[in-house]
Amino acid sequence: MRRILVFAKTPYQKTPYDRWLEGTGIEPVVLTTDGYAEEYRRHLRHVHAFADYDTNQLVEKAALRLAREFGVEAVFARAEADVLRAARLRELLGLPGQWTASALAFRDKVVMKDHLAGGPVGLPEYRQVESAYTVLEFVEQHGYPVVVKPVSESGSLGAAVIRDETDLDAYLAAPWPGTSMVESFVEGQMYHIDGLVAGGEVVFVQPFRYVNDCLSFRSNDWVASLTLEPGNPVYDRLVEATLAVVDRLPTPENTAFHCELWITPDDRLVFCEIASRTGGGMIATTLNHARGIDIDREWLYAECGLAVTPAAAGLRPFAGMCIPPLNGVLEYLPEDGEPDCVHERVLHGASGQTFHGGVKSGLFLAGYAVAGSSEEDVVTNMARVHTWFAETAKWRPLGSEEGAR
Repeated sequence: MRRILVFAKTPYQKTPYDRWLEGTGIEPVVLTTDGYAEEYRRHLRHVHAFADYDTNQLVEKAALRLAREFGVEAVFARAEADVLRAARLRELLGLPGQWTASALAFRDKVVMKDHLAGGPVGLPEYRQVESAYTVLEFVEQHGYPVVVKPVSESGSLGAAVIRDETDLDAYLAAPWPGTSMVESFVEGQMYHIDGLVAGGEVVFVQPFRYVNDCLSFRSNDWVASLTLEPGNPVYDRLVEATLAVVDRLPTPENTAFHCELWITPDDRLVFCEIASRTGGGMIATTLNHARGIDIDREWLYAECGLAVTPAAAGLRPFAGMCIPPLNGVLEYLPEDGEPDCVHERVLHGASGQTFHGGVKSGLFLAGYAVAGSSEEDVVTNMARVHTWFAETAKWRPLGSEEGAR
């Protein structure tokens, strides 16, 4: 029996590794969070659970022991929190796949941009923050607005848009505790391009447009990823720029990727960031509906040396819509009754739970795969879904009596 070590920071329903590998002669050995372990254990023999999964270094200790004990042939990790720990383990054991230098180039936004500087895709001005003086000097040189953000977080967690001295003082009074970078603010429409590299070749790519933006969760507003049709005027530009980025970085032989780019009002294309993993939120679900590809499964197959099934040639217009929680107690979360344009729902909450608004762009209370006859039709349908959800879900303000809406 061949075995692969899997860092599984996703629920079993999203990543059923045993079903994906059925009939291949490969058995997954899983490390996961306490919250997901029970469901994995119903289906798999080797499941190891951890509290505080993202920061608990007992995960690495167990991974090393299990990799040696089972003689694993590969390591698979689809979550941002696992990219570096998986790369370091592969390098330590001499296993194929992404090693540390490559992982850092896709994980650390300063290292990433250093690789891309001078290349064919434009970059904002940027600098790693060494102290408060770095930010002050950067503002003096480049003016407002600027963005200060962690170098290695995802989902816009910890990002601060600084538009004036009041914003600057607020940031300096409570800065992000880890390593950060500062860069010039880019005005424009943001897009993301998701794809798959297998055997050193890009075998799949799909551009999306963000509807609303990655910071919408800060105001408890929804964000969505809308598939672009091949006839869209910016489709080819986005694909070409992404391929140039992938080519310039130390990209592993097999990986999913999630690249973000802006197109500015004066039609410049500017790089934001790229990750060597599947996009978060509803992106993988949307790709399954729009293009007929389960990108996580195909990436797993590539890591295991199995044949990858290409995506369907056509595109069905779809969007993945993520609705964050509000501030309050959730009294009712609708589990059915959506408009007929919804083809799949993903819910992360239950009645009686207390929420304090959105946390990051990839985390949501309710996610919907929304279809339409065209890009414009999908946008119209998402507005319908949002109106329906806002009218149907019931909330009680914090501290109010039970039973109030």
